[in-house]
Amino acid sequence: MDASTFQAPVTNAFQCYPVVEAIASSIDLNTLDALSRTCRLVHHGLIQYRTTLINSTLHCQNEDVPVDGSETFRYRARAGNWFYMEDGRSYNGKSGDCARDMVGECRKCSDVICRNCAIKPPASGALKERHRRLCKACVHAPIATLIRAPVDPDVPLSSESVSREVCKCADDGVWLCQPCGRSIRAADNDYQRIWRWRNQYGEVLGGLGTGIGEGDRGVICGREADCCAAKEVEHQVDCDAEDARDGNVAPSPAPQQAPVDALIDQLRLTHERTPSPSLGPGYLRHEIEGIGGVVKRKRVRMVRVGRGVPEWDDEKGSGRRVLGREVSGARRSWCGWCNRVIPGEKDLYNEPPSSSSSDAGGSRRTSTSTSRSVEMKMN
Repeated sequence: MDASTFQAPVTNAFQCYPVVEAIASSIDLNTLDALSRTCRLVHHGLIQYRTTLINSTLHCQNEDVPVDGSETFRYRARAGNWFYMEDGRSYNGKSGDCARDMVGECRKCSDVICRNCAIKPPASGALKERHRRLCKACVHAPIATLIRAPVDPDVPLSSESVSREVCKCADDGVWLCQPCGRSIRAADNDYQRIWRWRNQYGEVLGGLGTGIGEGDRGVICGREADCCAAKEVEHQVDCDAEDARDGNVAPSPAPQQAPVDALIDQLRLTHERTPSPSLGPGYLRHEIEGIGGVVKRKRVRMVRVGRGVPEWDDEKGSGRRVLGREVSGARRSWCGWCNRVIPGEKDLYNEPPSSSSSDAGGSRRTSTSTSRSVEMKMN
């Protein structure tokens, strides 16, 4: 059979070195090997530049970092054990040489890492804990507006530009770097504690309204500051801690000293530094008298806070399981591991989201003020 029968513009492009070099720079060795096995013409186009293309494939960003021999065994033990994912400390050491066969971008921060620098995939039972509930605005918004890539909001989920930007942790596995994946277990536990506390304390306590769940006092949207209905609110922080973080406090000049001596010098420099007019009380810095007459300074800043998420009566109670709609896939949710949207049933069937879909299966909790007004009308 004539070889020209299988010729196409794509196969002809693989005969051009600039094209194949640009493709090889965006894939790893496994993908390059799979690409060479697609057809004979592609294989012939790649084999002539074999040595150059192998060196042009993706490289891990930690490839130039030296291997820390003293931390090798401890690093591998912690990186290979899922129970150490709750440890929030950062480990900058490297247990061994970086690999070239499996290299890709971190699903959260987009840093290029290899399989030796990625975290161990979590257990399948932990996948249900990654869900974060979204507010009504983020659930009813087009799914194309919730991805990172700038695409048209009318683009459906079936398109390649949108489908590759959604969460793939359950299908393609978890691919996170050590800094991003180190604290995901602790973040999941904190989020579950928030819902357990929320179910324990309701809107009414002893016949009086607590105010929990009203306004911005409920559980915020999983997208946090990127929420579609986020708003700016005042947030108070301690001035001393904030000034030290911003660099207003000079660091210790003698790091070789003992820890106690360095701490004493740090406190002395903190209290003996010349006060700056910008650090005095003002509109953004409030002086508050605390217990014992101690005057504390609070810094007021505007931060973006997500909208409160809906709650339902069927999830109320200590023995009830929350986020059941998100875990089952009936409602759109947010992945707390890769910070990507998890499509719901309406997204998979390309149906327009409606307000009735999110309220199905249980009635939403009503606020205390609404229930009181109904009681007054009945009386």
